[in-house]
Amino acid sequence: MRVRKLLTIAVAAVTAATLCFATAAQASPRSLRILLVETQGASEFGSFITALKAKPGVATVDDFNGFTGTPSAATLAGYDLIVSTGDSAYQDPVLYGNRLADYVDAGGPVIQFAYDNWDPIDAHPTGRFESGGYPPFIPGNNGSNATTLGPPLVPNSPLLAGVISFKTGLNTTDALAPGATLLARYTDGRNAIATKGRIVSVTSSPGYDSDVPVDRIDPIDPAAQLALNTANVLGRHDVTVKKKGGGKGKVTSNAGVKCGKTCTVALVNGDSITLRAKPKKGSAFTRWKGVAGCKKKRRCTLTPTANTTVKAKFEKLG
Repeated sequence: MRVRKLLTIAVAAVTAATLCFATAAQASPRSLRILLVETQGASEFGSFITALKAKPGVATVDDFNGFTGTPSAATLAGYDLIVSTGDSAYQDPVLYGNRLADYVDAGGPVIQFAYDNWDPIDAHPTGRFESGGYPPFIPGNNGSNATTLGPPLVPNSPLLAGVISFKTGLNTTDALAPGATLLARYTDGRNAIATKGRIVSVTSSPGYDSDVPVDRIDPIDPAAQLALNTANVLGRHDVTVKKKGGGKGKVTSNAGVKCGKTCTVALVNGDSITLRAKPKKGSAFTRWKGVAGCKKKRRCTLTPTANTTVKAKFEKLG
């Protein structure tokens, strides 16, 4: 069942100077498990799934057909990123929206594409996801106007790192939701990419395999890059602690860390961790490395925005 308007996406060569946004580096890749929730059937997104799998740090990309069922809370919780594409009717948009909101509340990141921002009631997640104001965009009409992604409005956003400019003819026309940050517009002035909380929303489709071959050149790879950035920037961040030096000691934290030689804990984006260095008898703690502002303090608090390695140095006394 397809109710969207199919238009040819004209893709033109773009000079190297305009291909990549000048943005800060994204968070370090980790072994990411990604779930694509769609209503068109996995065969429609084969090229997009292939592009996702090719991105560094991606371990798994699974598909769930939301037209025939709704992913359970346990299913969603098993993934580092949910990619939600909408379009044809979700089997239960209310239940899906409730579970998606629970997933975000638990620290999970979500990226939405085009028709997850389309205004028919069954084409996008509703329930608590919509009533709670989670999405960056207010769903609008399926204009599908041929246009090109314009320059970034937040040039240093890590969410736009490595994103290639693209032309699109499959898109929605949406208003920015209260509290959301607009990252880019199309050259025709309409909203293109926005973020709010742990969610990134793109008003363009990532591309369909049933469209003519030229349509599949873009924005499939830029869409995959945006998905990767969403997972790495807004998802959980690993904090790894390593002990250095000739002395002995341990590092503990309010996040349950009790380190031997090396330990790692995954934090929800935006959460802080307080590390405490405890030297053993005959040793002294000398300093932290890899985190600003702590230096020789035994207690160090940080709020990671990427995977972070912190070194605690202990030296022998005497």
